[in-house]
Amino acid sequence: MPAPDFQPRQHPELITLLHRVLERLRAELPNALGVAVTVQDKRAETPAALAALGIEADMVAMQLSGLGGPVSDALTYQVPVLSVDLWTDERWPDLSADAAAAQAPRIVAELPRVCGVAAVSGFWRTDAALMLSCTLSEPGTAATVASLIAYEQLVSAALVTTAAQNEAAFEDLLTALQSRGAIEQAKGVLMGLIGCDAEQAWSVLRRASQEFNVKLRELAVALIEHVSGVPAEQPGVAEPIAPNEPARNAARLLWSAMSKDRPA
Repeated sequence: MPAPDFQPRQHPELITLLHRVLERLRAELPNALGVAVTVQDKRAETPAALAALGIEADMVAMQLSGLGGPVSDALTYQVPVLSVDLWTDERWPDLSADAAAAQAPRIVAELPRVCGVAAVSGFWRTDAALMLSCTLSEPGTAATVASLIAYEQLVSAALVTTAAQNEAAFEDLLTALQSRGAIEQAKGVLMGLIGCDAEQAWSVLRRASQEFNVKLRELAVALIEHVSGVPAEQPGVAEPIAPNEPARNAARLLWSAMSKDRPA
């Protein structure tokens, strides 16, 4: 956990990382007018965008000014919030294009293009929340929310560890996110096969990785692909994990051994 006096805005290397994360997110959302990371320390003042691209800093400030919207609801209720068309959404009667123009005059020219808005929340400390949000020129969808959720994990990791001080650390964070998803899927495969719990599945994978001398993340992807017969789905925030032949052979042997031990 970060120290209680940790202030994200005092760490320029963290802000640089967050902007790079947002650049990747915006590349996945080609109709995004803006994306932002907002932090809220419950002991401090009104939350504000910590890092933003496009019009999102103003969109965040406008919604938090009292007009309401997906951004304010995501922070208040700690749930993902999606609006297909912001200006016609009846959940926020005070929020209109005219009201937004009065609160955010710098982006008046862009407001007619605003359509979908999505926001997802998380925690970077027990008494502090974070939020990842985007504004689109088209209706928001479940896929929009899924993209935000994937990147929220990366943003949370960056805030908790403040590890992103150089290129290598940034890539390490991306790889960690990619690996976590693959390992969780592989654990699920083993839990379904032999009826074990998550801890036992983790032990099986880790032991096999050591015995066959292959990377755990490559073994996990190889196992998923061996069982499914198709390429494993990966989050897409880093280079895909590509198992080598030893990892694929280890996955085949592991699956064969576990299948023999499967309860009747």
